[in-house]
Amino acid sequence: MGRLSDIPRVTPAMDRRSAARILDLAEPRGSRRLAVAAFAGLLAIAAHVAAGEGFPFVAPTAGSSPARAEHLVAEHAHMKRLMAVGAVAAMASSGVLAQDAVQWRVEDGGNGHWYLVDATPRNWASASAAAEAAGGYLATLTTGAESAFVWSFMHPRSPTGTAWLGAHAASGDCLNPLGYIWVTGETSAFTNWASGEPSGGFASADCALQFAVDPVQTNLWNDAPASWLQSSVVEWSADCNSDGIVDFGQIRAGELDDANGNNIPDCCENGTLCGCPGDANADGAVDGIDLAIVLTRWGQPGAKFPEADCNDDGAIDGVDLSLVLGTWGACP
Repeated sequence: MGRLSDIPRVTPAMDRRSAARILDLAEPRGSRRLAVAAFAGLLAIAAHVAAGEGFPFVAPTAGSSPARAEHLVAEHAHMKRLMAVGAVAAMASSGVLAQDAVQWRVEDGGNGHWYLVDATPRNWASASAAAEAAGGYLATLTTGAESAFVWSFMHPRSPTGTAWLGAHAASGDCLNPLGYIWVTGETSAFTNWASGEPSGGFASADCALQFAVDPVQTNLWNDAPASWLQSSVVEWSADCNSDGIVDFGQIRAGELDDANGNNIPDCCENGTLCGCPGDANADGAVDGIDLAIVLTRWGQPGAKFPEADCNDDGAIDGVDLSLVLGTWGACP
């Protein structure tokens, strides 16, 4: 069983698949001390240009040729990858990657959403608030297939075999099977009440939806007083960058950063571009080719050369250069 508090707060999050991709990268050779110096120099160039002072001329000496600079920056990027791999190993050995969230995968006929059984006993209102604080919501089950999927992993993970779902009786009408409203505002003709439910068999006008207690009536719903303390099922479906993939999974895989650990990508919270914006030629890596694309199109309209306009603001300038340098290396 899991708890919302057990969801790791690691930035960037990275799983073994991401680590494997890093380990498969070719390993450039060179001086690490010089690499750090070269990278610092390129950052200084970015700051210089972004400040409106133009791109500084660099004398073509043996130590500052474009090819040499590219090689040194690549070495620095490799160092950062090695540090990331070390961090992955440390996280794996400490168990911080272990969590019980599961995905109903599209390739398995699902919706791509993620679900977690939070075993912390809470009343319905507190459970709903905790789910929202974790970037999700209490699960809304709008098809028979979804209800069956969630039940299959919920029942063995909940201490009582029950769990709150994301519906509350509207206007205290506990006996109306159609009067339970999903927290997301979704509407669906699908219901999955156990026989004789909702029964309102308790002295309460404040009731909410849970999975039924009776293990014989598997994957069926029941009404219960909203004050009861029990587990809950949390669902994540947000796709703030509209790339067709649920953000929660991308954060887990290390593809999107989440510095404050609220399961909302940082790029969506601060209004910046998500993913790998510095990859001008879309080859899966930010490297010297991307740097060359931006520099050769410098000052041109972004509409004419969109590949070099990394931030899509219509201009190819210091901001684009900063994006290239700031995301240098293999894309997540």
